[in-house]
Amino acid sequence: MSDPYPSSIQETLDTRLTSIDSARYRANTESIVTGLIDWLQEERDVDSLDAIDTQDCRRWVQHLARRVRDEEIAASTAHTYYGTARSFFRWCVDDEELSENPMRPNKVERALPEDQGDRERQAWPDNAREQLLAHVDKAAHDALEDDDGDAERAFRDRAIAYLLADTGARGAELFAVSNDDDRNGITWNDVDLEAGVITVLGKSRTIQGVQLPGPAAERLERWQRLLDPPGDWPVIPTRDAATKYRHVRAVLGEHKTDEEIEAELADVERIDEYLRANEIAPPALTTRGARNVMERLCDEADVAVDGEYLKPHGGRRALGHRLYHEASAETAQSALRHKSIETTKEAYEHQKPSDLADDVEDILYSDQEGED
Repeated sequence: MSDPYPSSIQETLDTRLTSIDSARYRANTESIVTGLIDWLQEERDVDSLDAIDTQDCRRWVQHLARRVRDEEIAASTAHTYYGTARSFFRWCVDDEELSENPMRPNKVERALPEDQGDRERQAWPDNAREQLLAHVDKAAHDALEDDDGDAERAFRDRAIAYLLADTGARGAELFAVSNDDDRNGITWNDVDLEAGVITVLGKSRTIQGVQLPGPAAERLERWQRLLDPPGDWPVIPTRDAATKYRHVRAVLGEHKTDEEIEAELADVERIDEYLRANEIAPPALTTRGARNVMERLCDEADVAVDGEYLKPHGGRRALGHRLYHEASAETAQSALRHKSIETTKEAYEHQKPSDLADDVEDILYSDQEGED
């Protein structure tokens, strides 16, 4: 007698989705569990339901924790992913697909990052933002004046700072993400300097347009002129020579032997010149690399928030806060590309009671000023 149950995780998921009435919960379950399936296949070589064990689930949760640490997702998002996946496996148990839930043991849940709430996340204060941008502007100017200065490094640093400060884009949308083949960093083909738009792969993995204000566009244009890159090159390439050599070896490995590759590279004095001559685009800076750059820049500029450097996601949060309170919730929603206005309000509508007291007083008593 044949097994009445599907053998693959994907087939089981398809069956589960047909039993979910809520369109929103069905879509969320499909997205999250599909991501889990892909990860299990690529990282754990698991493609059948009964092959998943607790250690696989713990490693996936640890992967989510790393993404939180890299500021690719919020801690609350990691908890949502975990809860949705655990619910999926609970349904599998109820439907007698599994004998026990591999996502349920305490040691899996303990691997989750602490969720302190979105409000605890850093936002760049205005004065810190201005100090950082003033520093990178001066460094770029000085690098051009100094014959011994590293202009490429200074102009790239400035481009990174302005992209994070002015666009509201997520780091994972601008830079490469390790172990994610779809996120390779924006290229110059993705940038329309005249229109002031950058095309990115959004959080929902759909192609989205991001605003590029004039000052940031001007800095990118100066960086482009200095670099003179082909259109398919990353806007923010890595400066790490070892990473470039590994990339070249991977590219050449598609049609050359290891011996041929090493013989060819033995005579290379400058890897950047080799990349251009052979029309090989360098790898983009990773999200981890961007954090390292920001930490260095903040140290150079003597900028800190509560003893910490300006984190990449903090620029997005600062922009959202200003747009929400100085323009409108709808403007903030559009700029940050939130799916719903409720998401924007939840993130930015909170206000200190002392500030609210001042606002209420202004409204109720402003017409009584100067009265005896």
